[in-house]
Amino acid sequence: MLMILPATSEQAPTILAIQKRAFEQEARLCDNSEIPPMTETLEAVLEHIVAATVLTAWIGPQLVGAARGILSGDVCTIRGVCVEPEHQGQRIGTALLTAIEQAHPTASRFELMTNTVMASNVRFYERLGYRITELKPFSDKIVLACMTKVATVEDA
Repeated sequence: MLMILPATSEQAPTILAIQKRAFEQEARLCDNSEIPPMTETLEAVLEHIVAATVLTAWIGPQLVGAARGILSGDVCTIRGVCVEPEHQGQRIGTALLTAIEQAHPTASRFELMTNTVMASNVRFYERLGYRITELKPFSDKIVLACMTKVATVEDA
């Protein structure tokens, strides 16, 4: 049974390790191991746990995913949505993203960026109501899709 719980500082190393495993395929496809999810530091994850909303996904005793919501004014920026590769495709990412949105009832919109080289990730966010608002070149092989979702009553 899947449980979504707030992250603790003690879980930061595990969250970072899951993030790096979850983004390995993207780094390989981009031929670039310097993408932000792969270079993020433990200190940055800890900072988000203290100052933002970081939720974790658990199957029994195993931490299998995480996501972050950073509220600034009435905009919630979604970051670090990651699921252990062997647990992807089980709606864990959907549960995490929904929980982050519900944890921010004052947000009027949600924003995130995802790499277009991972077309399945773009489709995942589109299925959940996010729309591409801008495409930003990050490097010669990477184009980021800036995506936004307007909050609705159902999100709160």
